[in-house]
Amino acid sequence: MAACQICGKRVMHGRRVTFSGERNPRLFKPNVHKMRVRLPDGTVKRIYVCTKCLKAGKVVKAVKVPKES
Repeated sequence: MAACQICGKRVMHGRRVTFSGERNPRLFKPNVHKMRVRLPDGTVKRIYVCTKCLKAGKVVKAVKVPKES
């Protein structure tokens, strides 16, 4: 499973509780996307980023510039 490479958010374990109180195991998966990101040193790299970090502006998306012909 992928984890956010900015904040470290990863899969967490928990339990699903039914109306009758029955408990079954389940997974809470983070909403991560593989994105092209511009790092502080200016290089561009593909990393996994969670949507919370994207919204908070913790990363800068790398924009593809089309080549002129």
